[in-house]
Amino acid sequence: MLRAAQLRYLVRESFAGFSRRKLTTGVTILIMSSSLLVLAILTLATLNMGNLLGQAREGIDIRVFLHDGLAPGQEAALQPRLVVIPGVKQVNWISPETALNEFRTSLGEDAGILDLLESNPLPASYHLTLTPGARNLDSVRAIQAEIAAWDEVAEIVYSQGWVDSLERWTFRFRMASLIVGLIVFVAAVFVISNTVKLTMAASARVIQIQKLVGATNFFIRMPYLAEGMIQGFLAGALAMGLILAGRTVLGDRLGGVVFFDPAQMAGFIGFCVVLGLVGAWSAMRKYL
Repeated sequence: MLRAAQLRYLVRESFAGFSRRKLTTGVTILIMSSSLLVLAILTLATLNMGNLLGQAREGIDIRVFLHDGLAPGQEAALQPRLVVIPGVKQVNWISPETALNEFRTSLGEDAGILDLLESNPLPASYHLTLTPGARNLDSVRAIQAEIAAWDEVAEIVYSQGWVDSLERWTFRFRMASLIVGLIVFVAAVFVISNTVKLTMAASARVIQIQKLVGATNFFIRMPYLAEGMIQGFLAGALAMGLILAGRTVLGDRLGGVVFFDPAQMAGFIGFCVVLGLVGAWSAMRKYL
C-alpha cells in the first residue's frame, strides 16, 4: 500500500512533464489528436453508411408480374405458393386497375397523359414483403430464382441493385477504418513512446538513484505510465471536441447524419488512454 507522500509524489511526477517540456508534450498531443480525428471521421462515415444501409434494407421488396390472360383461379393459386417461400413475410395481390391507379398517383400533375390510353397496359402482380433476415442480395436472388421457374410469372423486379452497391461501399469504409485504426495505433504508440523516452532519458540519473534506495520498478514506472495515459486522454478529448465543434457549426447542414453518442465518445477516449499506456510501456524496456 502506497503512503500519502508516495501518492503525492506519483501525482506530481505524472504531470511534471507537461510543465517541463511544454513544446514536446504539446506537439505530441496535437499529432495524436490529428491522427485520431481522421480515424473518428472515418468511423462516423462507416456508422452513417451502416445506418443508411439498414434503412435501405427495410425498403427491399419483390414485385412478381404475371402473364396476361391467366384465369382468376390461376392467379389466386399463386398466393399460397408464394407465402410458404422462406424469407417471404407477406404477399399482397395487385390488380391491373390498382397498379394503374398507383402509377397515376406517382405521375402527379402529369397523370392526364394516361387518359390517352385505350386500355390498361399494366399486368397483375404480387407484392412480396420480406422478413428482416431475407433483406440481402443472396436471399433475394434465391427467392427470385425459385419464382422465375413458374410458368405464370412474366417478370420479377426488386430494388436491390443500389443496395448491393451500398453494401460494398459500407464494407470498404469498414476496411478503411480498420486500416487507418491500425496505422493510428502504431503511430500513436511510436509518438508517445518517443516522448516518454525523452522524459526518462532526462530523468536517468533520478531513476538510478531511486533504484539504489530500493524503489521498485512498479513505483518508478507509474509516473511515466500515467503521463502517457494523460497524453492519450487529452489527444482523444481534443479529437472528440473537434467533432462536436464541427457538429455544432454544421448542424443545420448535416440533417440526418448520425454522430457519436456519449457512450461511444467515452469508449473512443478510453481507447486513446490505452494507446497512451501502451506507448509509455513500450518506452520503458530500455531503462527498466
